[in-house]
Amino acid sequence: MSLPVPGKLTEPRMIRLLFALCWSAYFSTYIGRLNYSSAMTELIASQVLSRTEAGAISMVFFFCYGGGQLINGFLGDKLSPRWMLFIGMSASALLNALMGAIPLFPAMVLLWGLNGYVQSMIWPPIVRIFSDMLEGETMIRCSIHITSTIAAGTLAAYLLSAVMIQAAGWRMAFWAAAVALGGAALLWLIGFGRVERYALRHGRREEDASAPRTPAEYPKVPLWRLVTRGGLAVLLVPILVHGVLKDGVTSWVPTYISETFQAAPVLSILVTMALPVVNLTGAYAANFMNRRFFRGEGRTSAFFFMIALGALLALRFFGNVSMVLSILLLAVITSSMLAVNTMLINLVPLYFGKIGKSSTVSGFLNSTAYLGAALSTFTIGLLVEYTGWGFTITTWAAITAAASLFCIFSRKTVFSPGNCL
Repeated sequence: MSLPVPGKLTEPRMIRLLFALCWSAYFSTYIGRLNYSSAMTELIASQVLSRTEAGAISMVFFFCYGGGQLINGFLGDKLSPRWMLFIGMSASALLNALMGAIPLFPAMVLLWGLNGYVQSMIWPPIVRIFSDMLEGETMIRCSIHITSTIAAGTLAAYLLSAVMIQAAGWRMAFWAAAVALGGAALLWLIGFGRVERYALRHGRREEDASAPRTPAEYPKVPLWRLVTRGGLAVLLVPILVHGVLKDGVTSWVPTYISETFQAAPVLSILVTMALPVVNLTGAYAANFMNRRFFRGEGRTSAFFFMIALGALLALRFFGNVSMVLSILLLAVITSSMLAVNTMLINLVPLYFGKIGKSSTVSGFLNSTAYLGAALSTFTIGLLVEYTGWGFTITTWAAITAAASLFCIFSRKTVFSPGNCL
């Protein structure tokens, strides 16, 4: 399934088509991922699942998705990205269809865990595609703009699921997602095939005649060398912490708002749905600050970690004064973490495309982030139960301060794939 390395696209029309295909592919994964969260209340109310069983299914997805990022990061540098994405989306469509057809806890655990794995086949190859087929400012611009799938995908997933559940029950939330993913898979297979053929025939090639033409021609570099010599080691703690704050904290926002201000559950959920839209400002702010002032992913990340630290301290001491103030501070925190995500998860792996390891690095860094998210979903609950929200928020502030220091230490780090050879 491995294909020759395509040339760089220079035709604006083909670049736009490539980005639209990658955007729609990643957007579709949210519909087939967050639909379970939307349907979970109905599944419990219908006594299809208990609360414990529903939580277990969600946790299994999380771990399979994070672990799959690491595995598929390696595979993404070796296999055809066209077929990896098609298989990932098609398999996710099938698994969603089966989730709606087999309402039994053991089967649902297995199916949703598998869905987590196949969905992890999408992002690492997209990073490789941007690295292989785009260059310079175009590559960076597309890597930043694709973060808009987070907001659009979240809203679309919740809206579609809500409509389907209201109209035809929880099963339809999974079946509608299956149709959306299946359609996106076919669109991807046909559309990217066209782009890939164009890039192979007309794309700009490296002037160096010895430049690799297939994945097999790239040098073999073990992961430990990428981490220790490529400049990644100092980023692991910040990436882990950003996973805690971006995903773990976001998942607890409805509970925090509800318990602190006795707000209605519906209001708490609406706040959570609005956060991804607001968070988009973080991605574009990070790009602006990086280009205009900091000129380094580590320095830019340190700046946004410090903003998050200030917001966390304000939340700790003044958050219970006003629900509006708390929501604004939480928006600042999560937006800052999307800024860090843009720098460390979206942009850093692109440096390693020169040695054919952009997908590997992307999968490894993403897996680290999801480890932080997975740990936080468990530990936050324990901290809140035994110590309360005040101490929990203080803990968030402490690890954010540590992440800031690591990013400051990395300010002179050069992400150099050449050092790994």
